[in-house]
This record gives sequence, C-alpha cells and structure tokens, in this order.
Amino acid sequence: MRRLILGSRLKSFLLIVLLLSMLSACLGQSVEAPEPTRIPGDITDAAAAQATAQKYLEAWQVEDYAAMYALLTPLSRDAISEEDFINDYHDAVNNLTLDSLSFQIRSAMADNVHAEVAFRVDFSTLMLGDLSRDMVIGLSFEQEGWRVQWDSSLILPEMAEGNQIEFVHQLPSRGRILDRDGAPLAAYESAIAIGIVPGELHPDQAETLYETLAEISIYSPETLRIKIENTPDDWYLPVVTLSQAAVKPHMETLRSLQGVRIDEFRSRYYVDGGVAPHILGYMLYIPEEELETYLRQGYRQDERIGVTGLEAIYEQELSGKRGGSLYLMSPQGEIGSLITSSAPEPGHSLYTTLDKDLQMLLQASLGDLRAAAVVMEVDTGRVIAMVSNPTFDPNAFDLTVADRSLLDSYFTDADQPLFNRGTQGQYPLGSVFKVISMSAALETGLYRAGSSFFCGHSLWVCDSVTLYDWTLAHGVGSSGELTLVEGLMRSCNPWFYRIGENLYAEGMESSLSEMAFGFGLGKETGIEIEESAGNIPETAATCVANAQMAIGQGEVLVTPLQVAAFFTAVANGGTLYRPALVEQIQTASGDVVFQFEPEVNGKLPISEETLASVQEGLRLVIEETRGTGYWAMQGLDVAVSGKTGTAQTPTGNSHAWFAGYTRQNDPDRPDIAVAVIIENGGEGSVMAAPVFRRIVSLYFSDYTNPAGVMPWETEPYITAQPTPTPTSESTTGE
Repeated sequence: MRRLILGSRLKSFLLIVLLLSMLSACLGQSVEAPEPTRIPGDITDAAAAQATAQKYLEAWQVEDYAAMYALLTPLSRDAISEEDFINDYHDAVNNLTLDSLSFQIRSAMADNVHAEVAFRVDFSTLMLGDLSRDMVIGLSFEQEGWRVQWDSSLILPEMAEGNQIEFVHQLPSRGRILDRDGAPLAAYESAIAIGIVPGELHPDQAETLYETLAEISIYSPETLRIKIENTPDDWYLPVVTLSQAAVKPHMETLRSLQGVRIDEFRSRYYVDGGVAPHILGYMLYIPEEELETYLRQGYRQDERIGVTGLEAIYEQELSGKRGGSLYLMSPQGEIGSLITSSAPEPGHSLYTTLDKDLQMLLQASLGDLRAAAVVMEVDTGRVIAMVSNPTFDPNAFDLTVADRSLLDSYFTDADQPLFNRGTQGQYPLGSVFKVISMSAALETGLYRAGSSFFCGHSLWVCDSVTLYDWTLAHGVGSSGELTLVEGLMRSCNPWFYRIGENLYAEGMESSLSEMAFGFGLGKETGIEIEESAGNIPETAATCVANAQMAIGQGEVLVTPLQVAAFFTAVANGGTLYRPALVEQIQTASGDVVFQFEPEVNGKLPISEETLASVQEGLRLVIEETRGTGYWAMQGLDVAVSGKTGTAQTPTGNSHAWFAGYTRQNDPDRPDIAVAVIIENGGEGSVMAAPVFRRIVSLYFSDYTNPAGVMPWETEPYITAQPTPTPTSESTTGE
C-alpha cells in the first residue's frame, strides 16, 4: 500500500512539473519548480539521521572534536564557537579522567525535518570507574543533510541548562625510595599547596593577598599581581607549596581571602642533601606540552612529576592512584550533587639495590673532580653504588624551599653536575680495553697465552707510523720480553699494537669490534635509568686504526657502567648480567609486587682457557711487582684483580681509569666489580686506583677503613683547597 501511495504522489508531482513547463513556454517566462515536499516518517530519513549520529559518536570516540563540530546545525554553531566547543569536551574528559568510551545506538525516529537518535554511552575512566548514561541526540534536516542540535547535555545529561562538572582531587602519598636495607633515600612530609583562581578574587582583598603570598613565596607583590592579571579568570594559578609548619602562621589570613585554594598533600624530600641523586632523579612541575596527558590521568595542574632517574621511570608506581569526587556545579559556580567518587591509593615504595653507607662515603671521596664510579655484585648484576661527580641536591628543584642561586648553578656550571657520568658519560677506554684485545687475540688462534714479544719503547706499525709505549714518557726502561699474559700485566702498548696490526693483516679487521660487542660494549646494558650506548666501530677503517683500537683509543667510547658490567662477567666465569637498581617494589600494605631476580644479558664469547688467561693477567696486575696496579694496592688485605688505564683525549690530560673485582669469597659480602674514571685525571694507577682501593676497603670493613688519603685529600673525605692538579709522576704508569 505504501508503494502505491508513494507512486501516486510521484505521478502527481511530475504532472505539476509538466503543466508548469507548458505554462512557462506559453508565457515566455521561467517559473521555478517548487521544492519537493519531504515525506514524514520515511524510513530512509531515520536511517540517514542515524548515520549522522553514528558519525558524530564515532568522532567523539576518537576525540575528533573538530569533526563533531562540523556536524552541528548552523544554529548550534552560532550558539558556541568551535574553540569553546572543543574546550568544553577537553574539560569534560579531564574531569572524568576519561580513558575511553563506547556507545550503542538504541533507536532512531525521523519526522519530516526533525529526528531523534537514542543511544547509550559507557565511559571508562582512570579514576572514577565505569559510568554509563542514556542520551538522545536531536537532529534537524539542513541543506547539507541531517545535522546535530547540540547543547551541553550531550556531554553528560547532568550538564543541561548550563551546569558544569568539576573534579575535586584527593592526592595520594607518593611512595618512598629506600636503600637495600630499608634506609630512606626519598621520603615525603605533610605540605600545603596554595593557589589562586583570579576570577574569584575580591578587589578589596587584593593587596592583602599579594603581601601575604609574597611573605611565603619567592614572588614579590608586584610579580604576583602581574601573574594573576595575566591568568584567565577560571584558571587555577599555583603559587607556593610549603610544609604545614611553615604555612601555619599565615593560615588564618589565607582562609579569609576569597579566590585562594588551599590543598594539603605530601611533599617530596631527599635525605642527606641527596643520596645517589643521579640514580633517584628529581621532580619538576608537569611540562606544558604534557599537561593534557597528565590531567587526563587525574593529576592536578600544579603537581610535580619525576623527570629523571627512578623518579621518572617509576612515576606510575610511586605516584599511586589518584582519587577524588566529581561534582555537578550550577551556572553560578555553586556545588551541587555528587556524581561519583573514588578513594586515593598511596604509591608503592621502591627498595633499591643501593648500599646507602657505601654510596654516601663515595660521594664524599671524589672532591670536586669530574668523575664516576660504579660498583656491582659480580654474581647478580645488582648495582650497590654509583657515583657521578660533581653531585647535586635534588631538593633544590623544589623552588618553594630552595636557594634559587643553587639551582641556577646546576645549569650553568661547566662541570655539568646534573649529568650522570656513570651511565651516560662516553669515554675512550684506554688500556682497560686490552682485556678485550687479548681475548680477541686468543680466540682467533693467532696467539697463545704463552706467545712472547719484546716490549720496547716504541713500535713501527703497519709500515707507516711509529707508536709509543707509556714507559718512554715516564723515563723508565722498556718492559722487555713478555708473554701475552705478562703483556696485560705490564700494559705493554707495543704488544697490543702488534695484535691490532696482525689481526688487520690476516683479514680479521672486525675481530676487535666483534669481541667488544660480545663484552657488552657499543649497546645499552638495560639498566632502569637513562644510559648511553657508547661507540664501537663495526670494523677498523685502516691498519693503524686497528692498532690504536687494540689499546682502547681511536673511535672507542664506553660508559663506566658498561665497564663494570663486563668486569663482573670476567669475575664470575663469563656471565653478563643486566645491571639492576631496583630490588623490590612494595605496596603501602607491604605486598610485594616486584622482586629482583638476576637477568642474564649474555655470555662472554670466549673459551674457559681464554677467560682463565685474562683472569691470570688481571691478578698479576695487582700481585706482581711489575704490575701497573701493584703499588697502588699495597697494604690492601682483600684479594683483588684489576686493570689500570690511561686514555688519551683530544684536549687536556688523559682520563684515568681503573677497573677490577674482588676475590674474597666472603659468604657475608658478595664479591664486587668496580669501574672508576677520573676525567682528565692523568694516570689511572695514580688517580683512579686509589678510589678502587677505598671502595673495596670500605665495603669489606663495614665502612670503617677508608684505606688512606686520596691524592686530592688532606684527610679522608676532606678535599684540599684548591684541589691539586693531577700529575704523572708514578713510575708504574698507566
């Protein structure tokens, strides 16, 4: 029947058009045909309206607010600008802490130029759980098709008639960071955050407000006035964060002033002026470019987040789960009904692998030198200490309590105290690299541990250049005939120049690089915090370059962490462990959500025989009178092996290296591997070896024996003023 009616109407319409055409021809005038009459209730209208609603909701699902706005009726677009439309949705998703939404269209009805589409929206939020709302989209038929009749109830039904929603935060306590025995490294204390909403200020109270805030913040009254005047009326302007004790004398005045927001929370505090600050990191206010992301997660605009170190890597675990209440606000700004709420959950605590006592004593041992030291357990990969010097106080980044000049100095100091030399410093390795060169020489079969070579003051290399031994610069006799193992002990440069030259000549120009990669160089170790990969060339470009690489020069760049890591492998029989800084993560109730387990990165690509030869050479460095580390370790009652290194630099003195490990087999004290570098420090045996000695002595004496005085100290932990200039007077060299 419906088809018959539609066919009849169509015939009538065509007849009218035909008659009008004939009349126009007779009169010689053009007559416009009338617009076709829409047929109320046509099923195709409902389907088309639903398609528009579907497109609108799909755009909402992916937060394409511009596409949503384009689907509004002209009347709706006249009522709200695109910018305000987008801002309303941004504010809503931030208040909801929206993670995602899904929808289901329930029905669609159309009547001539009007339509309604009923749907259900399920909001999945990060902090408020799941919310569902049943809504209806009104549509009207415009020249371009069906368009959405918009008002704010299409965000949430509660937002009809100009109502708004507002999320009131409840911040959790940030988790603590502790050492391996539970000694706090980063804790928290009760604090007060004070901010301003400019549009709520009373003009008669402005001067009192400026003066009161100036007394407790870093700002002057005039600066505060300018900041407030330049902030939109409905924005929150964070001003200062103080301990409860500091703000108590001003609390009564502040509570009497309109527009002042006062929130209690816990403030970060780093003990003892910063224990291992390059590892723990520090916190800053949320960067503007990341603010939207953090607001969505329930953070407040004035919160601080971890930006480096463990504070950054474990931000989610440490910050806890934010809570709060979502309120309906009237157009006049009055709080109405509670829509929903959630309770905060405190952050987890991080137990690090660090030994606080050893870490603090090492931080006190390096004076004002540019230096780094890394200490690792040889059988697990745990990092029990890591010092980068100069150091810094992470409390300085809390501008409410810090001396601003101190913070400024961290960014202007040429010695770059914020730079983590332990994991990010990239240095030529010098003679410590000979451990790798010796391994390559033995594994290629070109040499045996007992192979002999005369170590003179110099060597004509690759038929093109004379290269020299360290003994010449020190004015001591050449080392003479040495086996390969003794060559490592004596750190004979010509021995290793010859290895590099012969490997190249035999078509094995990549063998040194391949062995270095196998020892974990040229790539990141996998430690939790920021690190650099260093540089190992894929292959030597020339014969001379290969000879230079064999003594750790040329393009070789490594981090102290990488060196400590491969020395653990030499010590433990060949296993490369991933260096680790986190021992355990616990909830506030004590539940363990993460427990450290040693993780293997690989195996040294050498045989047991090669490893034994390398270990013997490293033992002789310390225990044989001709060894380059012998005199530096005299009197140390701990069995150690190691290697000195003096790495030439393009400018300034050479870098001083020492890397080694202990062989105590003490059931109460796991053996450790240590890497030390003193930038532009000169000889490794003079400047870096004493630091290794102190580390080992402190570790095995319950921190009571500092093993003498460093070259730059007047007494243990007391730096001479000014710090003595590094010298190269040692006759042992390297």
